[in-house]
Amino acid sequence: MRSGMLEAVLYCLQFSRSLGDEEVERICGMILEQPFHDLAVEDQYAGIEAELAAGVWRTDLSWQPHDESAVRDFLRRVLARLDASRPWREPPFRRLGTDRWEEFKAGTPLARVRLVSPARDRMHARLRAVPGDEHGLRGLVLRLRSGDEVALVAPPSRDGDEALLTAVPPHRPAHAVIDAFVTHTGHPRERVSPVVRRWWGLRGGGALPPGVRPRRG
Repeated sequence: MRSGMLEAVLYCLQFSRSLGDEEVERICGMILEQPFHDLAVEDQYAGIEAELAAGVWRTDLSWQPHDESAVRDFLRRVLARLDASRPWREPPFRRLGTDRWEEFKAGTPLARVRLVSPARDRMHARLRAVPGDEHGLRGLVLRLRSGDEVALVAPPSRDGDEALLTAVPPHRPAHAVIDAFVTHTGHPRERVSPVVRRWWGLRGGGALPPGVRPRRG
């Protein structure tokens, strides 16, 4: 299965007049800090390697200002620069699958996260309907550079302006996980409001998304 890395890199090069060292640094910075398709660095690297190993590219390059030979040479230099950057750090955040969705739905509520237009909100733009969720919830499960794994749980409507940030026990103290979420996703701190759990429910906002019933603990 193709990773889509060739198309992703080409899209970022379409307005580049030359493919010099500055462009190599720019693309490597994106791979390391703003991963294409939310892939791990190892998977992005492997995707570029696979493209270089292919004898024939079926991708249409007619819209590109650079020919195949120049692009191949550029990709080789990208891989060399990535090799020089080893060991790679975890990206600030990356998307995980929804295999543990039910655990996160019933996990510890940490904060209410206010969302704005997806065009201006990276977290909102990444929310997707969770396959098989009986309430049609949207979700996003992330692994942060800090090692914390969290989920955003949001109502089904795209008009919804709030999501619940949750984590599955055992996890670090809520304030530490919230700080990591803000730091590594860049979500504005003023749009993240910690919730307080009481035995009778939650304080710090409105109703929970439908079907979300945190376990008492």
